[in-house]
Amino acid sequence: MSADYGIRINAAASVVYECLLRADFNELWVVRLLMSLRTGRRIPRNQNSGGLRRCLQGTGFVLLADVPEKEIVLGVAGKFWRFDGGRCLDLAPGGFTESSRPGYAKAVWDFRLNPESSRSTVLSTETRIQCFGAEALRKFRAYWSFVGPFSGLIRKAILKQAKAKAESAQAGAPQNQANPQPATTANP
Repeated sequence: MSADYGIRINAAASVVYECLLRADFNELWVVRLLMSLRTGRRIPRNQNSGGLRRCLQGTGFVLLADVPEKEIVLGVAGKFWRFDGGRCLDLAPGGFTESSRPGYAKAVWDFRLNPESSRSTVLSTETRIQCFGAEALRKFRAYWSFVGPFSGLIRKAILKQAKAKAESAQAGAPQNQANPQPATTANP
């Protein structure tokens, strides 16, 4: 099973990549709202995120690959259909590939940067799921039939966030962390 989305960004791949590394997905209201609904508790906005790597700490997500200006790959394993997400918090990047616990599922979430020119990049994201056992597959399918569209909303919001920040950085405009807006320029 998989889901993928993409967006064209008017910025160099190097700028888009740096914006991804500095990203805090919890900055987005839709992410906080949907995660609050999922967990049953209010998810506050991070006061000082420290970027993507720091935001992953303690979440069960592991950084599987980081190819500058090309791709960032994250992984997570668990029983996602459980109310608490059932994430395996003890999983290390080195053991992710071999992990195949019966009754669990693994998800790989990547961000790919495809430069179209020196000032244009297509940023895409794909999520792939692998289930271990018939029961895990059945439970995941039921879960995904409900959660899938909301997961898509989150990914689209993240792509829009990356676009706004990268285009703002490309234009040299200061970035407003609370409400990123794409920079506008007049043609000479």
